[in-house]
Amino acid sequence: MSLPEEFDIIVCGGGSCGCVVAGRLANLDHNLKVLLIEAGESNLNNPWVFRPGIYPKNMKLDSKTASFYESRPSKWLAGRKAVVPAAHILGGGSSINFLMYTRASASDYDDFQAKGWTTEELLPLMKKHETYQRACHNKEVHGFEGPIKVSFGNYCYPIKDDFLRATESQGIPTVDDLQDLHTGHGAEHWLKWINRDTGRRSDSAHAYIHATRAVHSNLYLACNTKVDKVIIEDGRAVGVQTVPTKPLHPSQVKPRIFKARKQIVVSSGTLSSPLVLQRSGIGDPEKLKAVGVEPKVDLPGVGLNFQDHYLTFSVFRAKPETESFDDFVRGVPDVQKKVFDEWALKGTGPLATNGIEAGVKIRPTKEELEEFKTWPTPHFNDGWESYFKNKPDKPVMHYSVIAGWFGDHMLMPPGNFFTMFHFLEYPFSRGSTHIKSPDPYATPDFDTGFMNDERDMAPMVWGYIKSRETARRMDAYAGEVQNMHPFFDYDSPARAHDMDLETTKRYALPGNLSAGLQHGSWSVFLPEADRKPGADILNSNQAHIREDLKYSKKDIEAVEEWVKRHVESTWHSLGTCSMAPREGNSIVKHGVLDERLNVHGVKGLKVADLSICPDNVGCNTYSTALLIGEKAAMLVAEDLGYSGDALQMKVPDYHAPGETRLPFRV
Repeated sequence: MSLPEEFDIIVCGGGSCGCVVAGRLANLDHNLKVLLIEAGESNLNNPWVFRPGIYPKNMKLDSKTASFYESRPSKWLAGRKAVVPAAHILGGGSSINFLMYTRASASDYDDFQAKGWTTEELLPLMKKHETYQRACHNKEVHGFEGPIKVSFGNYCYPIKDDFLRATESQGIPTVDDLQDLHTGHGAEHWLKWINRDTGRRSDSAHAYIHATRAVHSNLYLACNTKVDKVIIEDGRAVGVQTVPTKPLHPSQVKPRIFKARKQIVVSSGTLSSPLVLQRSGIGDPEKLKAVGVEPKVDLPGVGLNFQDHYLTFSVFRAKPETESFDDFVRGVPDVQKKVFDEWALKGTGPLATNGIEAGVKIRPTKEELEEFKTWPTPHFNDGWESYFKNKPDKPVMHYSVIAGWFGDHMLMPPGNFFTMFHFLEYPFSRGSTHIKSPDPYATPDFDTGFMNDERDMAPMVWGYIKSRETARRMDAYAGEVQNMHPFFDYDSPARAHDMDLETTKRYALPGNLSAGLQHGSWSVFLPEADRKPGADILNSNQAHIREDLKYSKKDIEAVEEWVKRHVESTWHSLGTCSMAPREGNSIVKHGVLDERLNVHGVKGLKVADLSICPDNVGCNTYSTALLIGEKAAMLVAEDLGYSGDALQMKVPDYHAPGETRLPFRV
């Protein structure tokens, strides 16, 4: 369908947030013409999107559904360049993320220091987007009529109970709802962004865009179209210039301009929204002149304050009888056929989950904080006193168990595995991004800032140690995959113990687990002749490790070095168009947006995506992106003069063509 030249509202970016904005506003008034522009392809009924268990495919470097931003080399990462992925498909991260349902802490939004953005004010919008498909004892904080579905998925790997038993033994309480906005320390059975009735991923494009376009004609969609810049005339945003996403030849680069009568919303994501503004002449005037862009609005904060959550993986051997998705990922034909067939028939089975069944949010004890002071990089405690101590709803670290290894099995030994992934919820480090030319296809000057604040090191080390102790207490545990752990000295009690598959089969059996050694390690993983005298062999159903591993200063240095060499993005980027006064506040030095998401100094232009967050949020960020989308839609509607019932902006339900599957019930 050929697109008109002029619209009432243009939304630049069809990610998790942009889809909410465009879908809600198209349903605000069906006489409004709304255009949604997306650089990636459409995700409409794409089976590689809506089948939940397929998500690892989208993380590969040859993925067509993600873009990969490469940073400068960093001394904080042992000289490495960080690579930060961003979604490149309609629906954004909601189409390809890990599907983990987590929500921010109440103090997170209060800390934004923006009028209208307290958690109490935002709670109705949090409830507005979700349908909570499980038994609920906190109905005042969850929604039950929204377009986005939340459930446990339609399958659960048994390792969930193993993990929760182990965390309980560490003193981490299992709670019914870790996403109640207030609990900052606990473990839970993890919920997912999956529709319980169909087994499908619940992404924002199907929920807000495809559902609307199926019944209304006022929402226009331009996929495979890249936003170059916003056109500003006399201080007002009046249009958007676009180019093809990936032209085969320079002669194919034919810019097109779409005019906006009422409002332009930039929702291109944390890594692209600041670049769109900078190419439009909005940013630091000196930097813009240096790269050949005429400055129009002096906003030096554009592209600053980049934040993420810092992630590491550690992989463990699992006993042969442990159920995992490893054979499916390896491509075992019989296993794959069985899994695909079950999902196609009933919407259940391993494809109806992400394999991430349980996890924790944790805060350190007084004893652990004292221990941090003795470590080689001891500075976290200053941050604890200023940021965490008086906000008990803020977790410091998150870690979860994954029922297998979803990376490249060509790099792994044979056998079954389970993975711990750990990320820092509120890093103190900050980065930046800036264009190097007006060329919309050029890569930016990008510095992730990962780990450039030494206060971030101790909790990353602690997260590895804590999750490793959980793993050692699990029935599934059969040693570590050594190259996925720090390189400790050979004679260190903390050394990772790897085994070949035959040794695993030989020793990792019920009644053949070892504990109670003077070093706290498992002698069963040592050759018979090297075992310590008096090693205590315990039944796996009775006990596990009696004491934690002891880490020397040299061991902690090894973990720190491992963090530097392995830490990576959690795909949770935010902050580069921060909502704060132009001159900044106690959170950021320079703000970009006011509390109504208007770009300072420009009329008719808002930004709505995770880049608006001045400070971090302790969650997997899809929930925050949905919230920002709902808030932005309300703000635009109010600016246009709508009020009362119109602001409810209900979207139609989405039904896949030919969907005849009976609803699944628990």
